[in-house]
Amino acid sequence: MSAQSSLSMELGLNAILDMAARRNLHASREEVKRAWREVSVEREELRLAAVWQCLFSGHSAAFSPLYLMSNSQLPAWVLGQGSVGILKSVASDGVPPVIEWVKDSPAMDLTGIKGVLVPQTASAVSNDGEFILKKARGLATQAILTAMWAHRGIFARAGLASFFISLVAVISSLFAMQVYDRVVPNFATATLWFLATGVLLAFALEFAFKIARMKLMDASERRLDTALSQFFFDRILDLKVDRRPPHQGALVAQIRDYESVKAFFTASTMFALAELPFIAIFIGLIYLIGGPIAFVPALFAVGCLLIGLIANRPIARSQRLFIEASIRRQGLLYEAVAGSEAIKGLGAEARFSDRWQSATRQTTDKAESLRVINAVAQFATQFFQQMGFVGILIVGVYIIAAGEMSLGGLIASTILGARALAAIAGVPKLLLSWHNARYSLEILDQILASPTDDRAERQSNTRSAPLDLALKDLSYSYGRSDRPQLLIPNLKIVQGERVAVLGRNGSGKSTLLKLLAGVATPSQGQVSLAQLDYEACRPSWLRETIGYVPQDVRLFSGSLLDNLTLGLSMPAEAEIRAAMEKSGLTLALGAHPEGLNLPIFEGGAGLSGGQRQLVALTRLILQKPRIWLMDEPSASLDSDAEKCIIDMIAKLPVEDTVIFTTHRSHWLDLAGRVLVIENGTVRVDEPREKILVNRAAEKPQKAGI
Repeated sequence: MSAQSSLSMELGLNAILDMAARRNLHASREEVKRAWREVSVEREELRLAAVWQCLFSGHSAAFSPLYLMSNSQLPAWVLGQGSVGILKSVASDGVPPVIEWVKDSPAMDLTGIKGVLVPQTASAVSNDGEFILKKARGLATQAILTAMWAHRGIFARAGLASFFISLVAVISSLFAMQVYDRVVPNFATATLWFLATGVLLAFALEFAFKIARMKLMDASERRLDTALSQFFFDRILDLKVDRRPPHQGALVAQIRDYESVKAFFTASTMFALAELPFIAIFIGLIYLIGGPIAFVPALFAVGCLLIGLIANRPIARSQRLFIEASIRRQGLLYEAVAGSEAIKGLGAEARFSDRWQSATRQTTDKAESLRVINAVAQFATQFFQQMGFVGILIVGVYIIAAGEMSLGGLIASTILGARALAAIAGVPKLLLSWHNARYSLEILDQILASPTDDRAERQSNTRSAPLDLALKDLSYSYGRSDRPQLLIPNLKIVQGERVAVLGRNGSGKSTLLKLLAGVATPSQGQVSLAQLDYEACRPSWLRETIGYVPQDVRLFSGSLLDNLTLGLSMPAEAEIRAAMEKSGLTLALGAHPEGLNLPIFEGGAGLSGGQRQLVALTRLILQKPRIWLMDEPSASLDSDAEKCIIDMIAKLPVEDTVIFTTHRSHWLDLAGRVLVIENGTVRVDEPREKILVNRAAEKPQKAGI
């Protein structure tokens, strides 16, 4: 199967998209590109199958010889040297197989075909093991445990290095015992240098093992951080926009708590955990050397553990309160920075300064309480550690006096006891790190448990059915509110209609467009496209089919080109400039000397509201959607720019659906149908001509009044 090794990414993309269309699946070009780059394969010939499985959860692809294929397995890919085609029918009765070569793929004869790659549907894929009941864990916990398990080999090697490093402590203690017991009484300098050479060699090996362990842990930490941070970032983006925690600043602070989880698995923590088993080994060696003297470090080790266990509950409670206070404080900072313009305009600096001072005071108080508990636990542990050292010396003197141990044995026992107690002294710090990581994991699990758009079963799409929009038994409420903001029992918009949505501020116009765009989710009922429920449709298909410009346009830091092509396969520069001419963006930017490289700052700072709106409308033109949703598209535009947009919309293909909200009467000329929303319900649903006739009839009556 090495033939696929020369398959280019562009050819692979075309092959994936072609096969997806034939099997009634959908993936955007950007999705395929991302999957092509991100999948990891042992051999390059497996990449096409890996990308297919990555894009469509539950689906797979397997290689098969051409002579074993049957028509029931088709369509399938045929692979040659740098070529890929679609096998449409197999050979039968002397008729050769029918192969349609993918775009940009050179045709080959049958002798050049190296293998057939057969996509398998989800129903054909084995689900062995799914019946096994597993303990429910949060997504964040699952991700971290999975990542740790994937790196178990590295951790095992680091643990082995820690084992050899701890052995050096044993060697150094035995060296001290031999020097005091054999070298000093006999002035055996030759023995001294022989032993010293061995110990120095052990120290050199310890140094090498420490470097190796550090490199292993740093490499695993870097790989874990890259994979996990990407996972959490992607999961946050997948959360439904209107079902996320309402306080964005607090949400950002909570996500940052991933750093606390990562900190627990850093090298220092893992090294401390690796040394804990050696406590028993050190105490056992002390018993072999000095007999009853081993009970002293054992007793104080138990005391240190008891201190850690006693401090466990108050540390956990204080840690939780401190993290919650820190999240509120970081949320306030985010809110103040994001809304600094409004704060200055309202002269509310003093109010926010007071809130910041109060939040800081609460955070400081909780931090102080945590520090006190942790410090008391550490001081008590250090006290027991010092007492253990003194106790070993005292008991050792009596054992030496009884003739059951030498002076060298006492020195060796002291060294080993100090190492054992030092490892025990790290228990309170480990407990603090664990509580911090565990609570952060709970927060992340709760956040990732929110409804998400990324579900494997969302694969529905169509390429032939009319793209009619429908809302049925729909009820929508913001957050946990019991009062619905929008109630629509039944509404259908046929493909190609031009619909104007009118209503007062707060009536529900923007909410309706968000639901139609799929960025908001009904509390009850459903929104469907081509008779397919949005919740069953593949998100990338919805995003390609439906174009949406919100009322509050937000741009992102980067260049003008970045913002115009965000989420799109890169169009040609001529196409981009043509779209800018259509929307009037070229005129609005005044032929800026930097052109498409014009820098855009966070949120679109530096551009006016009208310019930001034109950037969003230009991107919509480049997207070429089948359904256009525009919320107050001319709210910030001057008359010339508005006329340009109206002309552009009027020239759209008749099969494109256009839905817009507006407060400007001349926009009604674009509409064939008018919806009037009042208090979250559709009060009027009439053709535009009837609405205009009714308004004309009302004017004389008002004049008479």
